[in-house]
Amino acid sequence: MSLSKTCVHDEHEKLGAKMVDFAGWHMPIQYTSIVSEHNTVRERVGIFDVSHMGQVFVSGRDASSFLSYITTWDVSKLSNGDCRYCHILNDNGQIIDDTIVYTFTNDSYMLVPNASMVTKIYDWLNLKSADFEVSIDNKSDEFFCFAVQGPEAPRLLRQQFNLSITPFKLLEIGNLIISGTGYTGEKGYEIMGPISESLDVWKSFLDMGAIPIGLGARDTLRLEKGYLLSGTDFNGKQTTLESGYSWVIDWNHDFIGKDKLLLQKEEGHKLLKGILLEERGVLRPGLPVYFEGTQISELTSGSLSPLLKRGIGLSYLDLPIGTTVNISIRNKQLKGRVIQTPFL
Repeated sequence: MSLSKTCVHDEHEKLGAKMVDFAGWHMPIQYTSIVSEHNTVRERVGIFDVSHMGQVFVSGRDASSFLSYITTWDVSKLSNGDCRYCHILNDNGQIIDDTIVYTFTNDSYMLVPNASMVTKIYDWLNLKSADFEVSIDNKSDEFFCFAVQGPEAPRLLRQQFNLSITPFKLLEIGNLIISGTGYTGEKGYEIMGPISESLDVWKSFLDMGAIPIGLGARDTLRLEKGYLLSGTDFNGKQTTLESGYSWVIDWNHDFIGKDKLLLQKEEGHKLLKGILLEERGVLRPGLPVYFEGTQISELTSGSLSPLLKRGIGLSYLDLPIGTTVNISIRNKQLKGRVIQTPFL
């Protein structure tokens, strides 16, 4: 089966990017090295092609109440121009996907699901919309999305569009949607618009000094900040409470899975926590986690932090912060410590 390609796929190959299969897309994992690209975003500014992400539009008289029912947040509280990170749950309170709700008006919204979940989210929305007067349109094939991230990102936005952006707010300029969002923990924004304008936008930011960054550095950047990765840190089995993201829940409204979460809240549960390696080594997803000689979990995410120069990872644990654990790497037990994320 052939892989999908983004609208600037050929530009990545011209730049010599190492391309890989990512969620069915042929995507750049790195152009130079993951560490150098990671440091570029932390110190200067990088641009990511994330056009594999989805754009699902929800509109109509009941759009606000429908999205409040579908997501963990009371969307009726959002104002025009607000962006809100939240979770979409199944009937058992388990995370189907995380998304950002973009508010254009009180009856017009956009969701941005993760690449591998676009069809599933679109189908889920349609399945649950029978009692609501809404229109649901999957326009993912019509849009590009670039993320410009790093301390110098605001300067490039002013230089290109004579604009500034507030975190978790959106602006519309021409056919473009610009939002103060990202996945790195740095200053920055994401730009979405029709594919016909993608090449001009991509090249203009490169000309202004933005460095192209691959998905490898995107992963290490988000992990240092403790951000969740769909399909890895949650795979349909974990709840929002277990993920440690209870702050995305507005308990004062009814939503799918709420009753299950309330029950779990009373009973207690494991929690996704950080593990900082205290010995030399690199952590990887799937490595077993031991406590007092017994395997208790495994890493959902793991890497080497370019800034801390230490192995870092995430795991679902029922242990207090500060507990010493061991990570098995090539049959060697390396000492780690349970910490609260973010790592930095």
